[in-house]
Amino acid sequence: MEGLSTVDAKRELLQVLESERARIPVAGHLDIRSHLARALLGTALCVVVLQIVNGAYLVSRGTPMQTRGIACLVEAGLLVVSLLVTWRVVARETRLEARELDGRLRAVARELRGWRGGYADLRLGPQPTVTTYAVRRDGAWRDVPTLLVANGDIVRLVAGDIAPCAMTECTTGVELAQGQQLKIDSPVLCWARSTPLQAHVEQIAQHHRRTGRSVLQNQMRVVAHVVATRVLPFVAAAALASSVVIYGVVYKHRHMGVEAILGQTSLAVFPFACAALWPILWVAARTYASAGAVVLFDALQRSKTEYEDMADIDEFDVDALPPTKDVRVGVRDVVAHMRWLWKECDHRNLSRSSNLAETLGAITAICSIDKEGTIAEPLCTPEQIVVPDERDYAVLDLAEPDLAEPQSGFIADAGWQRFLPVLRPLALACAYDSGTCPAAPNSAHRRIRALRGPTATQTACLCRVARGVGFTASDLAQYKVERTAMVAAPKRAMSFAATVVRTNTGDAQNLHVLSDGNVELVLSACLDYFDGTRVCPLDDRTVAMYYALYLNALQQDLQCLAYAYRPLRLPPGARWPFDSSNKVPARVELRLDADESQDQIVDDGEFGSVDLPAHLTQAARLAQLRAKPRVSDTSGDVDYSHDMLAQLATEESLLRDAVTEQIFLGLITFTYEPKTDVCDFIEDLDIAGIRFVYFSASGGRQSKSFADRLGLETDWNTCILLSSADGAQDIGYVEDHDIKARLPRGIDNIRHHLRDVDDIPLQVSLFAECTPSATREMIEIFQENGEVVCCMGSALAANTSTFAVADLAVGIEPIPHFNRAKDVLLDHENDGSMSTPGALVTQYALGAALTCIPCPLFLQHDTSLYTLMQVISEARWMVGCMQQAALLLLLACVSLAVVNLIAAWCLLPPIPGFMLLWMLWIAVPMLSATLLFVPHDESIMSTMPLKNHAHMSDMSRFAIYAVVRMAPVVALTLVVYTTALQSLLPSASPLHALSSTFGRLDWLQLTQDQQWALLGAQTYAMVAFVFHSICVSSTMMHRTQTLVEFVPIRNVVWVCGSVVCLVLTFAFAALLLAFGRVHVDRVPWYTYAVAFAGPLVLLPLQEFCKMHDKKRWTRFQKLAKLEFKTKLGLHSPL
Repeated sequence: MEGLSTVDAKRELLQVLESERARIPVAGHLDIRSHLARALLGTALCVVVLQIVNGAYLVSRGTPMQTRGIACLVEAGLLVVSLLVTWRVVARETRLEARELDGRLRAVARELRGWRGGYADLRLGPQPTVTTYAVRRDGAWRDVPTLLVANGDIVRLVAGDIAPCAMTECTTGVELAQGQQLKIDSPVLCWARSTPLQAHVEQIAQHHRRTGRSVLQNQMRVVAHVVATRVLPFVAAAALASSVVIYGVVYKHRHMGVEAILGQTSLAVFPFACAALWPILWVAARTYASAGAVVLFDALQRSKTEYEDMADIDEFDVDALPPTKDVRVGVRDVVAHMRWLWKECDHRNLSRSSNLAETLGAITAICSIDKEGTIAEPLCTPEQIVVPDERDYAVLDLAEPDLAEPQSGFIADAGWQRFLPVLRPLALACAYDSGTCPAAPNSAHRRIRALRGPTATQTACLCRVARGVGFTASDLAQYKVERTAMVAAPKRAMSFAATVVRTNTGDAQNLHVLSDGNVELVLSACLDYFDGTRVCPLDDRTVAMYYALYLNALQQDLQCLAYAYRPLRLPPGARWPFDSSNKVPARVELRLDADESQDQIVDDGEFGSVDLPAHLTQAARLAQLRAKPRVSDTSGDVDYSHDMLAQLATEESLLRDAVTEQIFLGLITFTYEPKTDVCDFIEDLDIAGIRFVYFSASGGRQSKSFADRLGLETDWNTCILLSSADGAQDIGYVEDHDIKARLPRGIDNIRHHLRDVDDIPLQVSLFAECTPSATREMIEIFQENGEVVCCMGSALAANTSTFAVADLAVGIEPIPHFNRAKDVLLDHENDGSMSTPGALVTQYALGAALTCIPCPLFLQHDTSLYTLMQVISEARWMVGCMQQAALLLLLACVSLAVVNLIAAWCLLPPIPGFMLLWMLWIAVPMLSATLLFVPHDESIMSTMPLKNHAHMSDMSRFAIYAVVRMAPVVALTLVVYTTALQSLLPSASPLHALSSTFGRLDWLQLTQDQQWALLGAQTYAMVAFVFHSICVSSTMMHRTQTLVEFVPIRNVVWVCGSVVCLVLTFAFAALLLAFGRVHVDRVPWYTYAVAFAGPLVLLPLQEFCKMHDKKRWTRFQKLAKLEFKTKLGLHSPL
């Protein structure tokens, strides 16, 4: 059976991608049919109609020509153009957003189509977070990720494997359903009857949803709703009512009704119509923010420098800010990427559909759904060696490896040298039977991988143990491996590796069997143990002692390997009777036929009574010995005579006999150590107000043990089991202090607990016994309660559906260098991402790309998690800057509406539309844009983020701030306007009589001098408003810090932008007045004094509002931190 070729498999996978990718709909965030969009469109269209009617009336009835009429028509045209441009930009943005996921699928298909069949051999053994299968491809067995298995492939399954799709056993025709676990002990070959990728894409279509609106978007939505439903109707109604009253009571010229009513009302509402162009500004701002986040993320991953604390940070300060990399991202790089994002569909980072920058800046929970290779090292690390010590055992703690002194002691305990006699054979077994040390292929350091049988512990490197005992490379070279075997127990998920070695010097008849593997199976194959001085019988008490130790280690999330040894002596002239050159490990079945009903309760002396399985009892092991074939020996003290070798005619039968009657040497416990910086990263997340949540598939006790190594709380009520009581891995909350706890059990009870009891499930950082479906639902519960969830997990595990439901997903490379193949060389500049054509050169890289389809970000294996934190910090600051920029635009809009409304009440002509367009389309947006370049404040990561619910609950307070901050601007603008108008009118009137003077004039018959005087006064008002807006913007660099604490000139872009804005405004004003008869010299000095002395009033009021807001913000931060860190329910019984 040859199976498929790589070409045929690629064809099948590409066909599935092409047929299924259209089933993933994605709706855009910018909904042009929403109520707010309709309100904005309706306002703009009403203003356009009013301006057209007023302009046409002025042009047709004005004598002499009233230039205001022409201006009204031009303004209406510009508003129509702005609506069309905005509609086109929003529609294009929505279309690009909807195409992002499809574009990613196309990119993966393009990489798959260009894949040249590079298969990487990682030599790391089985990994829990790497789901691969042995598939027959191109006439050879390949390790292939689940999503690259194709219909028609021949797949080799071993006991415990999960069928990746519907399969048929090749020999018996037995059908296996997708997800069914193989119960047969021996490996079987199966035909794949479907392609797992099809179900994978269907899962994405089922679970992937458009990321909900971000915190900033929801805040803006609330504010826009208030403006659209309260402020705008009030201004429009007040303007219309006052215009009607004034027209009926004051104005004597009845033909002025069109301008007095329609014109005045339209200009009062005109600033809100100018907001029709603001969605474009919003798209530009979020595109710039996303570009900055992506460029910084890529730069941090490329940088090889370490994360370091800032110079003024005390490393022992629990509230110290997290370390950062000194990576500088140039504005040119960000702008270049922004230009690309503006024009193209971002299939690489999904920045539109994921709200990348806004979501990063609002993250409140980071959920890890995997352990090995993501937050823990991919290989487990030896922690302790347990060796027999007379009738007891000794536990030797392994010391931390010292890279500076590799020859230093490897055991931390003093006096460990007295155990050298028993450590030597154990160390020899470590050197030969397991490991992933990068030794030469022909060295004595062997790997047992061909049958896909070893556990993760059996692939851990234990050369350090051999070196610590004293074995050198020359010592190991004295031994030659005759045969390797994988010994398994039928119908039991137990195995151990056995290696038969002989010395290159001396008698060839002296052989040694070195075994390591499952503790239970190794103990069942042993009759004696070696305590360093003598070989002692392995009685039931001793076995129970080690078995209890093994069970206790499992409860502490430790992995265990048992080691055993047996010397073999062949008769003179005999050698190993089978082919020693065969490097494929033999498979041996060791039957455990004891009646399990005969289990015994044995007191081991330390752990109390132990339920010892029947096959581990001394009686069962001796019965197994008696069942072995025995032939009398006449040639001396040998284990196998010539007659016995003849009777054990097959290699399997000889090996089965050789691996029994072994001598037990001891245990080695292993643990998965957290990756570098992970524990510090989790600790610093607390400072940033981000909760780290670990979803574990293990039982409660094992999960707590690993959580304790991560630094998570493992006290009372800190772990919730998401499995139901039926079919659970353990019996639940069994500790004394947990019995009184009111913790929910099972994902189905979480929502009821939140509704009826308390919010402890939202504060817990550890969930155990998690299935993918339970994890997905818990993430959705987090989101329902306002959490913004970032999910991170292995890029080679079945995590796609979980990635799809999170607000932001981060795929992590679980094993190093999985994008390197022997026959394919990578360019040194290739980062292995889909941004580089032809970058995915191995099956692992392609599998990761398919798994991470919903993930905007992808972390390489050696990238510190602090990279994610630094990007979150940058995004937080950028989102805050966007918030301040939007606030400045909104305040300017409402202020100008109020200016025109008050002008109408004072019987004065309002600020014309073209000046409003200049201020709200050019000047103020330019100032707002400069706020995006405020220098980053590192303290942003010591503040608590806002939840994604109950937005702007203190709206009345913010409304008061808006009135206090902008009332002086409105007043100063009106004072400049009225004083300038009074002085520029040909027949100057006293200032107090200005309103009555304009009330008696016929506006349709204003003379040229009167029109120019009016235009000059309005120009003065425009310049004053822009100048005062610059002053206000100088106080909006930071929400709470004063001008002294955060000096505005630190923002060089704002300084330059303010100068340019002021210069352009003066130029525009000069252009308006250049061809008219405006006597600027008539403008009194106090007009200039009011305009330029305005900051003396403005700045103190701005600082007063910020000071008051700072008090409330500080109070909110303290309460939020108190709620976040003080988990009263976690440490109390009820």
